[in-house]
Amino acid sequence: MGIKWDENELATLYEMAEMYTPKQIAFRLKRRGYHRTISAVKRKLYSLGYSTRPVLDNYSCREIAKNLCVPPTTIRYSLRKPLNVQCD
Repeated sequence: MGIKWDENELATLYEMAEMYTPKQIAFRLKRRGYHRTISAVKRKLYSLGYSTRPVLDNYSCREIAKNLCVPPTTIRYSLRKPLNVQCD
């Protein structure tokens, strides 16, 4: 288990999660005196429900669920569930 994220780090992460890449977030955390690797930032973002893929907007599962009026677990399940699409 790694070093626990403190409240200021998490505030920075939440603030930047939707607009910056994990690399940019790690850089900004380092400038603020925290030492998190890019992979640590990615893992934390993922655990909070954010996407870390550069082709997607970084919306959290919580935000999507709130807008769709469903529980966040429904969104997480839907995103992880394989699509069973059949082409004719």
